[in-house]
Amino acid sequence: MNIDDREELYEMIDDIGTAMLVTESGADLRSRPMTGKLYRDSGEIWFLTESQSGKVHEISEDTTTNLSYACPKKETFISISGRSTLSRDADKIDDLWGPWAKAWLQCEKDDPKVAAICFKPKKAEYWSSPASSLVQAWELAKSNITGEQPDMGENKTVSIS
Repeated sequence: MNIDDREELYEMIDDIGTAMLVTESGADLRSRPMTGKLYRDSGEIWFLTESQSGKVHEISEDTTTNLSYACPKKETFISISGRSTLSRDADKIDDLWGPWAKAWLQCEKDDPKVAAICFKPKKAEYWSSPASSLVQAWELAKSNITGEQPDMGENKTVSIS
């Protein structure tokens, strides 16, 4: 993966913040919003969770997961495929812990019900358009007249692992 592509991806992830974590439950896919912490050195994204949650059970059955990020106002969309594992590493939980965690999980960080999910990305695809809606409309109109492909921004697929 190109270092510039990786940094652009990481900037978009940091900017959006909340992802939809997708797991498999039997034959169904399930998504839920998760706010995590990106570790740029490894590319891993970590989340706090309750150890008895549905997502933890689903990850124990199948570690294949996906993170989706979207910011329609900025025309930025990201899909990352990878693997998730559960961790009870006290140092990692301590690093992730904050006032929001205590409020959300309704416990202290050393409570046995607190766990962390480590998402290890394999491949990411992102779509990003720095142009405004007006510029995009112009590109589409121009394309209809000229027959040329409109410039709607970037679409890149990047391998992370």
